[in-house]
Parts: sequence; C-alpha cells; structure tokens
Amino acid sequence: MHVRRISWQLAIVVAAGIGAMQSSLAVDTVIRRSTDKPAVGEITSVSKTEVVVTPKVGEPTSVPANDIVDIDYAAAPPSLRLGRSQERSGQFAQALESYAQAASDGATTNANLRAEIEFLQARTAGKAALGDPTSLAAAAEGLQGFLDRNRDHYRAFEAQQFLGEVLLAADQVPAAEAAFMAVSAAPWPDLQMAGKLGLARIMQQQGNAPGAQAIFDEVVAGASANDPATAARRLEAMLGQAQCLRVQGKHAEAIPVFATVVRDSSENETRLQAEAYIGEGEACLAAGNREKEALTKVLIVDVVPSLAQHGDLHAQALYQLAQLWPAVGQPVRGAEASAKLEQDYPNSEWAKKLSGAQ
Repeated sequence: MHVRRISWQLAIVVAAGIGAMQSSLAVDTVIRRSTDKPAVGEITSVSKTEVVVTPKVGEPTSVPANDIVDIDYAAAPPSLRLGRSQERSGQFAQALESYAQAASDGATTNANLRAEIEFLQARTAGKAALGDPTSLAAAAEGLQGFLDRNRDHYRAFEAQQFLGEVLLAADQVPAAEAAFMAVSAAPWPDLQMAGKLGLARIMQQQGNAPGAQAIFDEVVAGASANDPATAARRLEAMLGQAQCLRVQGKHAEAIPVFATVVRDSSENETRLQAEAYIGEGEACLAAGNREKEALTKVLIVDVVPSLAQHGDLHAQALYQLAQLWPAVGQPVRGAEASAKLEQDYPNSEWAKKLSGAQ
C-alpha cells in the first residue's frame, strides 16, 4: 500500500497523550480532518455547526462540525478513551460496556461530555446492529433518541446520516429518506453530497439503477479528488457507479472502478474499502473464469480486522467465500467459511441465504 499521511486514529492517540501530559491544565482536544494539528483549549461553545475552542492564551478557534473527528475532553474518564479504542477495533460489545461505565462516571456532569458519550453509545450500537438485523430497530431508536435530545450538537448531522444507514438496512425506506434529506440540507458540500448518496442508495435498493446512477454521476462531477472534504464522497459515488455497472451486466467495466476506489481511499475509510473489495470480487466472478481473483479480493475482507468489523459486509464476504473456496478446490475452507458465517452472523440475510431460507 502507498504511504499515506498520518491517520486520524494516530492523531487521537497523540491527542490522548497530550491530554494525559497536560491534564493539570484541563485542556480539551479537538481532532480535525483537515489538519494533523488539533485545536487545544477549553470547549466554550457547542452547536450543530461548530465547536469553539478557547486556548489558555490567544484567540478562540471555531472548528466546523464537519471537520471534527473526535473531541477528547479533559474531563473524560479513562473508560471513554478505552471505549473509543475498542469501537475502532470492532469490539462493539466491549466498547458499549466501556461507554456505559463512562456514562456512570461522576465526570459526566459536563453536559457536552454527556452528549458525546450518548452519541458514541448510539453509534456503536448501530455498527453492531448492521451485522445483526434483529437489533436494527433498537439501534435506530437509540440514534433518534440522541437527535431528539441533542438537535444542536456538533454530532447531529453525523447521527442523522448514520440513522439513515441503519433505517435503510432495516428497509424503513420513508424514514431513511427523511434522514438523508436532512443531511443534504447541511451547510457544507461534503455532507450535502453524503445526503444525496444516501438517497441514491435507496434508489439502488428499490431497483432504480438509472435514478441512482444520475446522482452518483452528479457527485463525481461535483467533487474534487484534491479537496479532502469531498474526496471521500467522490469515491463513495464511484463505488455506486461501479455497482450500477454490475446491475447492467457490465462486470468487466466495473472491475477497474472498484479497484480505483480501493487504491484511492484512505486507510480510515474501512467500510468503503470493504464494499469495494467485495464488489470487485463479485464482478470478477460474474465476468467468468476468474474465481481465484475473486477469492483473493473477497478474502481480504475476512482476514483484515479493520474491514471485518463491518458485520454486514463481513457476513457477505463469508457467504461468497463459502462458494468460492470449493470452486478453487478447497471445500474444507469453504465449510469453515460457512460455519463462521452461521456462528458469527446467524441472523444475517447471508446466513439465511446460505441455509436456503432465502
């Protein structure tokens, strides 16, 4: 893989270290997408569109909500930082336990910190639910509850976007559409694009490939690969374009588009990468006589932990591996993939499909 600039995960670790060393100064640390340099000081204002950080010396800094990855509050208990680490590594059950511990800690008298913990709990429950459809309704309720209580919080647009994803996974189309429409009304181009892409995915799910294709094309044309704020949206739209090509039976044309998404995506965009690897693998398989190449692509989603943490996509990969391993003469490994799918994701559509229920 080519060398990338410092990841936001590392930035969070660095920020946590800074927070630990400067705990006596009671500083809050805002991790930003646009720069490796965090904003450090006291959080003096939080709204839906910005967070204001006031340093010990100097002028306050206004950080746009769409530029914030995380806020490491000086008052945050260790269990909150542990929970974030667990969530990033896909240990969702453990992360929820850590967040619950953080929520019960006395330090959460800070209202902004309480809201942050509530969001993290709702987001983690949503991530876990994507791999277990029986939990989707509760996850959507948690995200909606956060929004109802924190409409003017900097996480509001992010929560709205993820609520749309969870609702779409639960096939609650009208509610998902409303969530994505709310995101598309955000004041920043990247979130406007995110909302439109959500609407395009609804069209895909409903079989309206031409309508989805039009939105994907619009986003690709309107985004710049050189603009960090919209580059990821451009790649998401390219992924959609490739998926639409597959629907049209143009598998050979879709393969290089999927490959470009993998190549150009950030190491932090793990869900995007997992979708692209699976799409490329399935396109190779559909193109004919490319089973080994398809296996190589799909297998990556199973063996790379940062990709496998996306339960719905991991389940899909395991389903494909259950078919692909026997096709290349390794039925035992195919049986292992089947067993893993049934054990880890028994309620997924892919486990049901494997058993012949669908």
